[in-house]
Amino acid sequence: MSEVKEKKESFFNRIIKGLRSEWIKIIFPSNEQILNDSVTVLICSVIIGLIIFVLDSLIGSGFGFLFNR
Repeated sequence: MSEVKEKKESFFNRIIKGLRSEWIKIIFPSNEQILNDSVTVLICSVIIGLIIFVLDSLIGSGFGFLFNR
């Protein structure tokens, strides 16, 4: 019975060691990088939103022109 407990502990210890070694590899972005990425996402979102708005308006006008006749 003690062998099973030792195997579980060694398995658990291996997982903890693996997690620690992977945690060291994580690179967290700087505040400047987060700000730059956020501004980029915001600008792209606005541009895509404007494109969708223009296309929706054009398609809506086209259908309105077709069905009003």
